[in-house]
Amino acid sequence: MNDIYSKIKKIENKRKIVIFDWGGVIESHKEGEYSIDKAIINLIKHFNSKEDEKTIVERYHAQSVEDITYHIYLENDRWFEKIKKEFNLKCNSEEFYDYYIKEFDKVEYYKDVVEFTHSLKDKCKIAILSNLGSLDKQRLDKQVDLKQFDYVWLSFELNCRKPKEKIYEIVEKDCKIEPKKILFIDDSEENIEVAKNRGWNTCLATGHELDKIKDSINKFLNI
Repeated sequence: MNDIYSKIKKIENKRKIVIFDWGGVIESHKEGEYSIDKAIINLIKHFNSKEDEKTIVERYHAQSVEDITYHIYLENDRWFEKIKKEFNLKCNSEEFYDYYIKEFDKVEYYKDVVEFTHSLKDKCKIAILSNLGSLDKQRLDKQVDLKQFDYVWLSFELNCRKPKEKIYEIVEKDCKIEPKKILFIDDSEENIEVAKNRGWNTCLATGHELDKIKDSINKFLNI
């Protein structure tokens, strides 16, 4: 009887999906670590050493979020031109993007979270849902090996970003899994609330809270 129950549970879990955010859950957003904010500051200071570090991150994000898709396209330098103007940068787009890749590749990420994420492959479907620009995808792939995931939803490819309702609708349409069988892990309360309102299971956590993430997933999968 136990064997039959285990087989049924395994089949049911394969119809469930655990969706991970990237920044803050897998890649560091934590002050004191080599985080995204540190990389942004170093990038801007490299091309304008007189900039005030206290406001760089806030102003950088303001310029990025104005473009709802948060594109960073080499063939379309609209985003770069906004950043260049905002910070009076002394560089061209090629120099900027080359240094961007070099600097952001230093950002720390949580290898234990990645390892645990991969371990779920035989238990359920796994996915990434993240707001990022096109240049960031290569870094994400280096960290998590995207081919390991059943689904990868990235804002620049979907032409929308969290917490817009549309991106959650796209996820549901793509995976064809009902909301109650979705678990979404994100470090943003705003992103979590939209998912929760759609009937998803949610876990508000950072990569430093792996035990909390594990407990949430184990409860979701009944293991």
